[in-house]
Amino acid sequence: MTLPRSLLSILLSTTCAAPALAHGGQYRGPGNVVAQPSNASSSQSSGSGANTGSPASSPTAGSSAPGASSATSATASGAVGAARGMTPRGVQLDEDLGRGEFWWEFGKDPFLRLREAVHGGNVSEDQLLDRRVGAARFVAQRPTANDLDAVSSALEQRLAEDPDRDTASACMVALAKIGGARRNKSLLPLVTPHLRGKDQELRETAALALGIHGSDDEDTLNALVDLAADGPRGRKLSGDVAVNERTRAFAIYSLGLLRARATDPKRIAAIDEPMHAVLADPSAHSRDVKVAAVEVLGLPPRGDGSAEGRLVVERAVSALGGYYRAELGPGEHLLQAHVPPALARLLRANRLALDSWRDRFAADLRASLAGSTEPARATSAFIAQSCALALGDLSEPWNDALAPAAATAELLVACYRDHKDRQTRSFALAAIARMGGEEARDLLLKELATAGKSIERPWVAMALGVWSARRGAAEGAEAGTADPDVRTALRKVFAEAKNPNAAAAMGIALGLAGDKDLDGPTLQQALADRRNQDDAAGYLALALGLLRDRATIGDVRDLLRASSRRPFVMLQCSRALGLIGDHGVTEMLCRELQDPDAGLFRLSAAAAAIGQLGDRRSLDALLALLRDAKQPGLTRAFAAVALGSVCDKDMLPWNSAYATQTNYRAAVDTLTDGARGILDIL
Repeated sequence: MTLPRSLLSILLSTTCAAPALAHGGQYRGPGNVVAQPSNASSSQSSGSGANTGSPASSPTAGSSAPGASSATSATASGAVGAARGMTPRGVQLDEDLGRGEFWWEFGKDPFLRLREAVHGGNVSEDQLLDRRVGAARFVAQRPTANDLDAVSSALEQRLAEDPDRDTASACMVALAKIGGARRNKSLLPLVTPHLRGKDQELRETAALALGIHGSDDEDTLNALVDLAADGPRGRKLSGDVAVNERTRAFAIYSLGLLRARATDPKRIAAIDEPMHAVLADPSAHSRDVKVAAVEVLGLPPRGDGSAEGRLVVERAVSALGGYYRAELGPGEHLLQAHVPPALARLLRANRLALDSWRDRFAADLRASLAGSTEPARATSAFIAQSCALALGDLSEPWNDALAPAAATAELLVACYRDHKDRQTRSFALAAIARMGGEEARDLLLKELATAGKSIERPWVAMALGVWSARRGAAEGAEAGTADPDVRTALRKVFAEAKNPNAAAAMGIALGLAGDKDLDGPTLQQALADRRNQDDAAGYLALALGLLRDRATIGDVRDLLRASSRRPFVMLQCSRALGLIGDHGVTEMLCRELQDPDAGLFRLSAAAAAIGQLGDRRSLDALLALLRDAKQPGLTRAFAAVALGSVCDKDMLPWNSAYATQTNYRAAVDTLTDGARGILDIL
C-alpha cells in the first residue's frame, strides 16, 4: 500500500532516517527517479548508480488551465511539508537507484498477494506463490455490504465538507477503491467539482479516481475520453479551459484501468482511440501523455478471442511498434523505452507477433552491448534496460544449451557480464530469472559464487529467489520443497552479508526461495541481530512472512510494538504477520489508533499498516478518526486512506499492472517520482 502524495512526504519526512526509507514499503520507489529529457540517451554511469532525477522539472509543463502553473513541485506534499520545515516532494534523496530493493518495491505485488493470504482467498495455479497462500490460519473478516455503505457515506460526507487537499484526495481515491458495485452510484458527480478546481493535485486525482472506481458507464467513459483528448466535454469539465497535460496523462491512465476490466472489444476500441491519436502524432504531445499512452496500450485486454478482439490487440501492437521504430531523436529515447516492457505484457498474453518483436529487442540490445550507433536507439541506456526486461518475459524457459531460448539467454548473460550500463546488467539478471529453466538456475548459482558482495550479489540473490518462486508456482510445489542447491547457496551468502542493504535483499531472496524449517531460524536470528537497522529489519520480517513461519510470530510482533516511529519497519511487520496468519495483528494496530496519547506520526503509521490487511474489525476505529472534528486534518486523511484500503474491491493494488516489470529508470513525473505519480498513490 502507498499513500497520497502529501501524506507520503509527511510520513517520510517525520523520521530522522528519510533516505533509508526512500525505497520502503510506503511506496514503490525512490524520492525521484525522473530523468531529464536532455539526458535521455546518456549511458548512465556504470558504477555510480547516480540519480538522474530532475527536481526542477515542472509537473505542469504544457499546461493551459488557469492555476495549473502554480501546481508545481511546491504543491501537495511540498506546500504541506514546507509549512512544517520539511523537504518538498520530488527532491532527490541521494539514493543508489541501482539497488535491488527498488526492483522489489516496484514488482512485489504479484509475489506477496497479501490480500489473498489474509482473506484466505483461492488463487489460480498460475499465480505466484500459490503454494503458500493456504498456509496462513488467520482469515481477515471482509467488510460486509452494510460496512461498505457506512464507509462510503462517511467518506462522501467528509468530501462534501470541503476538506483540505490531503483529505479530499484521500476520500476520492478511497471511494474509488470501494467501487460502485454495492451502491450502483456514479463517482463522476462527486469528483466533478475537483476536475474544474484550481488545485492541480485534486484535478488529476479526480480524473484517476474515475478509473480506479471501475464503472464504465457512458458518462464516465465519455468524460475520461474527452479529458484525455482535451476535447470539448473535457474542457467543460475542466472549467471551460484547455485540459492541462498532467490531467490528460492521469485521464489516460484512468482509461487504462477501465480497459483492463472491459470485455467488449468495441468498448476497448473506444477507450483506445485517444492513445492511438497520441502515438500517431507524438510531436504534438507532452512526454507524460506519450508515456501514459504507451503504458495503457500495453495492458492486455480481457477480450473474448473474437476477430474484433484480435483486431484490438493488432492495432495496439501496430501503434506501439510504430512509435518504437520511429526516429524521433535522442530526446525521445527515454519515452520510447516504455514500449518493450509494454509490448512484452501485451504479447505474453496474446502471442501475436511475439517472435518478431523478441528478435527486434534482442537485436537492439545486442547493438547496445557492442557500442553501436545504429540504430540510434541503441545508444540509449534506457532502451537497453527495457529490452533486457522485455526479453525475460518474451522467452521460453532456458532448460538446455539447444533450447530455442538459448540464444536470448546467452545475450542476457553477455549483457550482465559486459554491458557498460550497470542497470542494464542488473535487469538482464532479472530477465534470466523470469525466463526460468534449469540452465538459468545453474547460471545464477555460478554467478552468485563470484559476484561482488555489495552490488552484484544482492541482485543475483534476488534473481534466484524469483526463479525459485516462479518454479514453485509452475510446478505446484509445496512449501518446504525449495530447490536444495539454491537454498544452500543463498544461506551461505546471507551469512556473509555485512551491509544492511545486502542482507535485506538476500533475506527477501530466502523468503521467496522458501524452506521454513531451515531458513526460518537463520532469518529469525538475523532479525534479532539487526532489529535496529531499518533497511534490514523490515525486509527480514517480511521474509519470515513469505515463509509463513508461525514460530516467528512472537519476534515479528515484538518488532512491530517497538516500531511505532519507524513506518517502513511497521508496514513490513504488518505485512509479515498478515502473511503468517497472526489473528491479533489487527487488534494491535487498532489499539495504536485508539491511544489518546498517540501523535500524528503513530496514528498515520498505524492507519497505513491497517489498510493493507483489509480486516473489517478495524473499521470502527478508522471511522471514529475520520468523523472526529478534533483530530488534525492529516490524521483524518490517513483514516480515509486506510478505510479505502480495507474496503478495496480488488485483491491486488489498483496500480500493480502498471508497476510490474516497468522500467522505473525511464520514469516521468506522472508515472513515478516517489511522490506524485500514479505508482506513488495509495
